[in-house]
Amino acid sequence: MIYSPNVNKICGLCQMAHKSENDNVYCDLKKVNIPLNTEGCDKFKYDILKRHVRRMKRLKTDFNPEDFSL
Repeated sequence: MIYSPNVNKICGLCQMAHKSENDNVYCDLKKVNIPLNTEGCDKFKYDILKRHVRRMKRLKTDFNPEDFSL
């Protein structure tokens, strides 16, 4: 869940991490580039805006009146 206290501690979702080149993030605390999916450290602070959200599929909208007749 997004608001669950049991969020996976991944460096890519931390407030202290900033996007860097390739699949790396720059950690403000450690002052180094770290792979995106590295497990977070003890100073991990979850940033909800960095979470990747899967979008819903587009619904079929090309209905005509015959679809609703009984």
